[in-house]
Amino acid sequence: MQSTILKPRRPWLAALLSLFGGPLGQIYAGRLQRSIVLWAIGAILVPILAFATVSLPLGGFRFVLVLLFCLVGFPLFLMVDAYVVAKRHRGDPLLRYQRWWVYLLAFIAFAIANNVVAHVIRFSIAEASIIPTNSMSLTILAGDRILVDKLWCQPTRLQRNDVVVFRSAGPDSSLHIKRLIGLPGDKIEIADEKVLLNGEEWLDPHAFIDPDSSPQPELTNCGPIQIPSDSFFVLGDNRRRSKDSRIIGPIPLADLHGKARMIFWSQERRFPNPWDTSYYENGPIRWERIGTRLD
Repeated sequence: MQSTILKPRRPWLAALLSLFGGPLGQIYAGRLQRSIVLWAIGAILVPILAFATVSLPLGGFRFVLVLLFCLVGFPLFLMVDAYVVAKRHRGDPLLRYQRWWVYLLAFIAFAIANNVVAHVIRFSIAEASIIPTNSMSLTILAGDRILVDKLWCQPTRLQRNDVVVFRSAGPDSSLHIKRLIGLPGDKIEIADEKVLLNGEEWLDPHAFIDPDSSPQPELTNCGPIQIPSDSFFVLGDNRRRSKDSRIIGPIPLADLHGKARMIFWSQERRFPNPWDTSYYENGPIRWERIGTRLD
């Protein structure tokens, strides 16, 4: 229902509202239904992009640019659309819902709804994570930001050489990332830094033996260990700089958190003390690593 109150809509304000409040500018312009439809499109678009990233073998810098274009382009579209709609209908009489308190309620509602969508994506499709150390170099370096697959990561899908993310000591404990070497029922032994899997040497092309690091007794030899039926065995690619199953033992399947799928951002971390990763200095952006697939 329209009122007789006339208050011209300011197009620049509509664009500003959409910049900070999603399709809030469309409500300000008198297009409530359009606002809801545009929010729904955005709420569907983001999960689709997350699904495509973890489900399809797509990667490379150009693919990341396409993702970025979609994620940034949609808010820009909302701004332009709000500006155009407000300009087109700036002289229309105010509708009953075109009040400041309605805009405030709509802003809160959109914020809550966006938070719900983000949590659904994070817990069921994909989650972003930053790598703090070089225990997985040269495959994954400190400062790499990765997407963790939560959708297709079930214990029955685990395969050797998967790069997995897991809880270190049960629920709510810190997350770690390593390479899966041993499956339930396998027998693992480390002898003079050689991996013996079910009695045969496992030649891992990802293994990196840092010549600048001295061998550590607790990492040089381990086992033999019979992996329980409810666990798996992991090693860091940087074999002399990784706290993995050689120290903490097999990882319960219940602590599996996800699989690493892609590096979407990378900035070098420089450690003045290589053994103290709590302090670091940021280095240059590693553009060549952006979009690298890990599966």
